Amino acid sequence: MSKRSLVKAYSIPDNFENELIEDYMRILKAILDDLWKNIAWKKRGKRLIPFLRKDTFRKELRDRYLELSLYSKHYVDSAIKQAYSMLESWRKRYLSGRAERRKPELKRRGNSLELRKHFTVTETVLRILVRPYEESITIDLRIIWCWNSIKGSP
Repeated sequence: MSKRSLVKAYSIPDNFENELIEDYMRILKAILDDLWKNIAWKKRGKRLIPFLRKDTFRKELRDRYLELSLYSKHYVDSAIKQAYSMLESWRKRYLSGRAERRKPELKRRGNSLELRKHFTVTETVLRILVRPYEESITIDLRIIWCWNSIKGSP
């Protein structure tokens, strides 16, 4: 029997003084631009079909943006994963006729991170790594709206 894990997502207010979210959005937009430029369009019948490069291009993107980023590696990894997800979603909509042949735009300012190993929780404080050995964000979990539902979680 396989072990199942429960995943929960919560919105946490982002009134941080640093530029983490803005920088993440700039990296995400740049990665989205790079992916869009490298879409291979192949003609099938009367229609152009988009194909995303995934082979070594993902590693090239990661290496390029890790050199430019001041933050931990998981922010670049998360941005790449999010950009691919956005384009794959757009591709499905495009193929079904619900989207036009133009690059998807970032409409919301936000950050969808996978923080599996990049945070620590001590009783009521969440600490998120921003820059390795230099900077982290601490959030008092008692003041957020979902405290009652997470206080008993492992």
